Amino acid sequence: MRAFLLVVLSAAVALADPLDDALARAGLTRDDLGWRPKGYWSRYPADIPWKLRHFDDVLAEPVAGVNFTRTLGNSAKAFLSPEALGKPAEKSDGALYRAAFALGVERKTGSFRAYSANLTAADTDLVDALIRAHEFAGRPPKLVTFGQESPYPNLRKDLEKACAVVPGAARPALGRLVLNALDAQLWVQRAWRNVPLEKRVAASRRVDLGAELTDALDYCPEIDDCGRGWDETSLWYAGLKAVQALDEARLALDSLLKIPPFAFDWESPLGWVRIRGTGDDAIDAEGAWLVVDLGGNDTIRGPAGAADAVRQLSLYLDLAGNDRYESVGPAQGAGLCGVGILLDAAGDDVYKADRCSQGFGQLGFGLLADLAGKDSYAVHYSGQGCGFLGIGELLEGAGDDSYTLWSDGQGMGGAGGVGTLADRAGNDTYVAVRDPEVTGRPSYHSALKVAVSNAQGCGMGRRGDGADGHSWAGGLGALLDAEGDDSYSAGNWSMGTGYWFGTGVLWDGAGNDAYHGCVWSQATGAHFCIGILVDEAGDDLHLAEDTANNSLAFAHDFTVAVLVDAAGDDLYEIANGGIATSINRSVALLLDLAGDDTYRIHDGLRPGMAPFDEKYRDRTGGATYFADATSCAVFLDNGGTDSYSPARDNNAFWLDEKDSPNPSVRNWSVGEDREGGAVNLDPRPEKNPKK
Repeated sequence: MRAFLLVVLSAAVALADPLDDALARAGLTRDDLGWRPKGYWSRYPADIPWKLRHFDDVLAEPVAGVNFTRTLGNSAKAFLSPEALGKPAEKSDGALYRAAFALGVERKTGSFRAYSANLTAADTDLVDALIRAHEFAGRPPKLVTFGQESPYPNLRKDLEKACAVVPGAARPALGRLVLNALDAQLWVQRAWRNVPLEKRVAASRRVDLGAELTDALDYCPEIDDCGRGWDETSLWYAGLKAVQALDEARLALDSLLKIPPFAFDWESPLGWVRIRGTGDDAIDAEGAWLVVDLGGNDTIRGPAGAADAVRQLSLYLDLAGNDRYESVGPAQGAGLCGVGILLDAAGDDVYKADRCSQGFGQLGFGLLADLAGKDSYAVHYSGQGCGFLGIGELLEGAGDDSYTLWSDGQGMGGAGGVGTLADRAGNDTYVAVRDPEVTGRPSYHSALKVAVSNAQGCGMGRRGDGADGHSWAGGLGALLDAEGDDSYSAGNWSMGTGYWFGTGVLWDGAGNDAYHGCVWSQATGAHFCIGILVDEAGDDLHLAEDTANNSLAFAHDFTVAVLVDAAGDDLYEIANGGIATSINRSVALLLDLAGDDTYRIHDGLRPGMAPFDEKYRDRTGGATYFADATSCAVFLDNGGTDSYSPARDNNAFWLDEKDSPNPSVRNWSVGEDREGGAVNLDPRPEKNPKK
């Protein structure tokens, strides 16, 4: 009987959820992870504006951050697939519109669901549509004086002459695009009806917020004024309409890729309308409201698809060809107090810009979508999916792509913003340049020898408590890569990292990947924030290089840091301070769910450490929130034959030493290597209310 009970007990242990089992060894459950700050926590930062709606709940339920991250990855995988984007016009369900919604707008507000962008325009001749654009801007189509129509200018006559170069087969779809763009323009203007133009101009010209944010160096009051006065829901509606309008035009014009070269230019009251055929064109995007290029290997200079406080909408559509985009100022899908979108459907393209480009939103909506090809992206500051109180998205379809950045991007959510870089397929390379001599951004966490990257899934806020008191909560920065053998390289603050009420996430869906980080890299954060990295499959390298520390699930000062590697034979290596380390009341989780893994860490340290600090029980001062809170570090390797340096046994567990004061102050260190089992990382079910 005793033997039978032992067998049953052993089977029950084997079937137990490994994470629940590891926590139970310390007398914990998942409900012991995380916290909800209390109003009586003196000196705990409060009244922080622009905090996103997910933040408090993930802080209270850290494991739910995994599901939150996976929903982003699932959306990128579904909506950016070749099958979804390649449906013909009559069968399309708006995959690109749905991607822009799920990866940007939905994370900023819960006021929409992705039913439709509600476009109503029908095919219309280009001449008639452009006349409507003049009327929209308050310009009469006919000029009458002394009781008679002036012989010049004659808007219809002049437009008919100019539009004669545009092939008749293309004119109805182009006209429809113009009308849909007017619909988006209307909603942009509504968004800013309560904010004076001079404040919008000041906010849109502040193109250095990435450098200013972290330590609150140079306050811009117009940012606060615009953020309190705009109707952002109307602006997101305008952005969604513009995305859908361009995508519908892409599908409608897809059959016209063999028409001869031509050039159409018209200066409307809203800005230039430029349409090109299939030649190899040189296009000037300065002052453009709408540009459509049907093909050819083109060179585009200037603010392609870039909007600001004055030109509030700017759209660019390129259907085919190996194109080269170059700009110094904001460009290539940038919205600064406006909506700016660039959609490139095919070709091996090159994108180069200095700042605020390639999917950038600052109090606006900026999107760069490149659906196919082997593409190269380079921007210095603030781009490749970057948002400051706005939405910036870079959405990539298929192809082996390369991304290079100096700082603030590749999925960076600045104050109150959402910045997303989503790449659907290909073996991709992501580089945030480490050399501060190049970037001009040395980090004091690395003796000024490594650059501040703020990249590759990074949420950064404005910490004003040591300066002018104007704190802004960080936003959501997300880097999502669905397939391929990918390489990630960055300096400090990268790869799923947060700072000051920001959230940074990195999700990789498949492939053998290499993560080369420095300090604050790969599921980390400091000062009231969230950092998450989820790698679903493959044999991966998780490296903290250049004698780095504070990485690989490292959480400091009320931070949630979660690193999940779901499968594969992986290598984790760090010189000091990492592999599930919690300090100053934080939650750090490193969960490797399968595979034969290798861990290399500094002598004297172990995976899963929450060092004791005397302030955890100090109630003699004016603030006691460190004594009131809880904290935990959990390391779990599930399955496989694993190797540890310093040496550690497989199928073993370790906790705080017996004489440790940690349990008395609700601070726990948990580590376990076990044979296997199924880890459930779903959010805990909502409890039924008491009847």
